[in-house]
Amino acid sequence: MLVSIDILLGLSEVMLLASMAVTVLAQAVTGALNSRARHLLHGLAYLLQQIDPDIRQEAARRIAATILMHPMIRDGMRRYGSTIHREEFTKLLMDLASGNAPQEVAERLGDETQKVLIALLEKNGVNDPKAVLDNARLLALELEIDKPELASHVRHNMALLQAAKGQFVAKINTWFDQTIDRVGERFTVSVRIITVTCSLAVACTLQLDTIQLINRLSIDTELRNSLVQKAVEMSEKVEAAPDTLNQLSGQNKDDIKQLLQLGIVTIPKSFAEWQRNWSSVSPLGIAFTVMLLSLGAPFWYNALKNLLKLRSTLASKDDAQRQERQTTQSAEKSPAEKAILLGQQQGAGGDGP
Repeated sequence: MLVSIDILLGLSEVMLLASMAVTVLAQAVTGALNSRARHLLHGLAYLLQQIDPDIRQEAARRIAATILMHPMIRDGMRRYGSTIHREEFTKLLMDLASGNAPQEVAERLGDETQKVLIALLEKNGVNDPKAVLDNARLLALELEIDKPELASHVRHNMALLQAAKGQFVAKINTWFDQTIDRVGERFTVSVRIITVTCSLAVACTLQLDTIQLINRLSIDTELRNSLVQKAVEMSEKVEAAPDTLNQLSGQNKDDIKQLLQLGIVTIPKSFAEWQRNWSSVSPLGIAFTVMLLSLGAPFWYNALKNLLKLRSTLASKDDAQRQERQTTQSAEKSPAEKAILLGQQQGAGGDGP
């Protein structure tokens, strides 16, 4: 039983280290694509079309893009912002319509799109967005004086509800949260696709064959014991650190080097050598590796911890059973056997130089 647990421990450690590399790669790809912000852009454009079905998709996307590129919303790399609150979205729409926006924002929006936005507001009861915003700011100030215990976003939201009470704010408040939920779902799906793609890239680059690895762990006792010992050391180091996965990520490079030394993964020196190595790799094993890596580093970290606990429990039980068997066998010896054993011990004790 312990051998099976040790095989699973070795497999879990290898998958954890490889999945950490997948995580780093997936995060880099997601950040480079600015995936979360782009999904938010689509969601806000659909929300604008929900408010006014007559607005064209191109105009809706331009308005949403202008808002996400606002200096107060965009990220530090001057790309689309990935987060926006409901009251921010409402106020920025009215700011853009009233012309109360920085020059670069107004130029990005364009005169024609601004007219479309003004028409959208007028259809939903906001004829003077500048006056509405001025009233909302004054009401927020009064609320701050009267009820300073309220959070800032709560005060501004309450002030906006009072100053711009009508179909425009009602429609945004009705659909905004659901829109953000859908944005989150679509972003999660895209991250899953990116993760699977990165898992495939890592598995193929390292030619990590799970079936071959399991077979090797089942017959190579020294390798299995080395990985179990490494798993124990890794668990102890991570438990002593407050941020477990970040700690693992920091030491991931050294652990990958150890896997290279053990021969679990290999990095070919040339593309021709990499091609030749495919003759000893099973496509089914690579597919299995991709599936396991796509489960993510947190899954393998928890699996590693649970397997270590299970191994410790089974080892303790085996020790207790072994001691019990030895005690039982000693108690069941006949008097003659005990006398012979006693004589042998005395004879051995009496021997001298």
